[in-house]
Amino acid sequence: MNENWTEDERYERWDLPFYEKVAAPILPPEVLDFHAHVWTRAHWKRVPWDANAPGARYMVTETEYSIEALQADAHRIFAGRTYKAVCFGNPTPAADLDATNDYVAQAGRLPGIFPLMIVGRDTTPRERILERIGKDGFFGYKVFLNWFGDDYGHVRIEDMLGPAEMEIANEYRLIVLLHVPRSGRLADPEVQRGVRALSRDYPDAQIVLAHCGRCYLPDEMKEAIGAVSDLGNVYMDTAMHMEPHVFETILRTLGPRRLLFATDFPVANMRGRRVYVMDHWVDLVLAGYPESAYRVQSNNIRATFMAYEIVAALRRAAEQAGISRAELGAIFHDNGMELLRRVRRP
Repeated sequence: MNENWTEDERYERWDLPFYEKVAAPILPPEVLDFHAHVWTRAHWKRVPWDANAPGARYMVTETEYSIEALQADAHRIFAGRTYKAVCFGNPTPAADLDATNDYVAQAGRLPGIFPLMIVGRDTTPRERILERIGKDGFFGYKVFLNWFGDDYGHVRIEDMLGPAEMEIANEYRLIVLLHVPRSGRLADPEVQRGVRALSRDYPDAQIVLAHCGRCYLPDEMKEAIGAVSDLGNVYMDTAMHMEPHVFETILRTLGPRRLLFATDFPVANMRGRRVYVMDHWVDLVLAGYPESAYRVQSNNIRATFMAYEIVAALRRAAEQAGISRAELGAIFHDNGMELLRRVRRP
């Protein structure tokens, strides 16, 4: 380990050998990332982690992460693969939703970019949602997070989405990418009740639980998975998940077709790994990244891109669950494309 290496030297000596040995052999020619953010500084009402509000530093990342930056990272990290992405801005009260949705709509004109519109309960009139889905090519919603930082303890699913938004999603088979609230995440009975209600009442909406329902701990996923096992229109994305046992539980219970590869760029372009300690996740990363809650920095480790750790965890889980190479490959592209192809237009 040499702290004086340049970025290019670290990439050549650490990242590429790991990628070629562990990740590349199981990746298909085209990779679909079902969860990637893009934004510019102009989209912020205020940069959230510059504030002194409680939870403001829950997740600190780049102030600006353009579509060009995403594509450059993807070209470098997924070398030799065609990268596609389901993209959206930052879905928090700190963002100007009109500005960030406009930017993502423009990005959606690029090949392989599938935009989602940030929508929450009563954030956008019905007519405006229909207009933008038809005119701007949005494939559905990234659900608005109507809280700051980690102040989500009493939020319910019905506080995030209402009938007006879900009736449209149901009619046009839209993607509904949902970051569930509450400290118990999908293992919380209240969250489970809300997800089941959405699935039951809007059976043609395609509900994707971001971050596998935020169950980063294997025991947490075991508590949660039974609540969605019979919901055929509920899927999970792998954003920032790096625990093989979590993926193994999903593969054994839901099967591989309901799991979608995702990174959460720009977060997953850090070098490190998300681990868990007691009852919470922790990001263990190399030194040099901004300070953030649940982020521990060290130069006493070797580390590569978190995106590779997601791929490695999926590979290990597939081996343990007995998933075929074809089924594993579909997680990285075909499963997500199937959902996108079902979307209808007003």
